[in-house]
Amino acid sequence: MINEKYYQSASRARRIVWDFFKPVFEDRWGKFALTILVVYVLIGIVGPHLPMPGPFEYLQKPSGEYAQLESPSAAYPFGTTYLGYSVLSQTIHSFRTSLLVGFLSAALVVTIGVNIGLVSGYYGGKVDTLLMGLTDLAYGLPFYPLAIILVAIFGSGLYTIAVVIALLFWRSVARITRSETLSLREREFVKSAKAAGSSDVKIMYYHLLPNLLPLILIYFVFAITWGILLEASLSFIGLGNSDTVSWGLMLHQVFESGELTRAWWWVVIPSFALWLFIWSLYVVARSLEDNVAVSAKGGA
Repeated sequence: MINEKYYQSASRARRIVWDFFKPVFEDRWGKFALTILVVYVLIGIVGPHLPMPGPFEYLQKPSGEYAQLESPSAAYPFGTTYLGYSVLSQTIHSFRTSLLVGFLSAALVVTIGVNIGLVSGYYGGKVDTLLMGLTDLAYGLPFYPLAIILVAIFGSGLYTIAVVIALLFWRSVARITRSETLSLREREFVKSAKAAGSSDVKIMYYHLLPNLLPLILIYFVFAITWGILLEASLSFIGLGNSDTVSWGLMLHQVFESGELTRAWWWVVIPSFALWLFIWSLYVVARSLEDNVAVSAKGGA
């Protein structure tokens, strides 16, 4: 009996998710953007294993000289950096870095924000006042200065950056989750669950959470975008992890080398890869956004 109930809940969640994602497949730009994201994920997974030089491996010409600042050619498809690194190799390895930071930070943002918003909206009263008071305090924190301070103190590793992003971005997810929970807790299915003796935890995570999935998915996509942009920003100003190549680090190095205007390939390629990733995420998120209210209502 219990397994059957959980199966029904899982089926309902799958139906909500599928109905929620339909607008992406019905929209021309949405399908295009989703295709790009799939390609990015495949490159991030497979790319570093392709037979090519490492991102910090010095390339040499047949004459034995280092291949420094070579423009794109058959020998160097995306050109080289001022140290003789392959821009192609660095760009491909950066896909994995962005995906790792983006998905990890998004998972942390959603986990923290959804739990705080769900508890706050469900219980209300003093619990709501306390948790939303903490959220308001978090809104008052200056974003980039605090991010720079935290990274400078705890280091610039990818996991550190992901945690910093989560600590700074959970507040928006908590606010919107709390608002939706306040509405859902007054519906008949919640009152019926209470009358049947269901615990608060079961009501929140078994009855309410599936109806919040569309909202969670939207903010998960946005959180990936925030994570990638913040990692690129921190890397560009020199606070990224210098042992791990990323598009932000590539732009930082070209700026620091003084070759910003001459080595156009070193600027355009990582910039375009970053822009296309962010654009695709926003297009998918915007395609989904119009369907949030309808999907949430349908899942109730």
